[in-house]
Amino acid sequence: MKRQQILDAAYTIFSRKGYHRATVDEIIALADTGKGTVYKYFVNKEQLFYTLIKERSAPFETELTLIASVAEPPLKKIEKAVKVFLEFYVSNADLWRVLMHEMRGLGHEESSNFTEAQRKKYRERFARTIAVLQSIIQEGIERKDIRPCDTNKAAHGLFSVIVMMVFQGFVSDKEDAIKKMAAGITDIFLYGVAEHKKK
Repeated sequence: MKRQQILDAAYTIFSRKGYHRATVDEIIALADTGKGTVYKYFVNKEQLFYTLIKERSAPFETELTLIASVAEPPLKKIEKAVKVFLEFYVSNADLWRVLMHEMRGLGHEESSNFTEAQRKKYRERFARTIAVLQSIIQEGIERKDIRPCDTNKAAHGLFSVIVMMVFQGFVSDKEDAIKKMAAGITDIFLYGVAEHKKK
């Protein structure tokens, strides 16, 4: 119970203030608990942040893996995966902006508060979700539903579109809107925007 209160408070503080400006004292105050209780569960701020990311991601990662494993046409799987990504990033947008800033340092390592080893740990989590998209795209290639392509670049491209749609505010948190956006993103990703095929 206390542990979850701390994680809920951490979500609020990190989302509002970013990793660097957030303090454990603010999290303690919002969780209405003592410093000793926080350090009983988490050794430092970074471990608290990582635990938050890991536990928020777990249901999403499980659902994504399940989509990839079911016996369904790959093109349908892509649409379902896009929907799950949208739902996840809409629900966690502020926190994931903070994480992406720290992982990427906005292009400059010195602007991140994480060490290279810490950034690697977060990148590995991210790489696992990209690998699921890659596996679905590869399945589509093998079934001849998708033309041969660089699955790594294709998966990163699809992910980038999803995240930008969320972070630019193009996706509401309504179920119907998310479903419609997932169908739209999938359609453009798979078939493009040109009226006629290139000759």
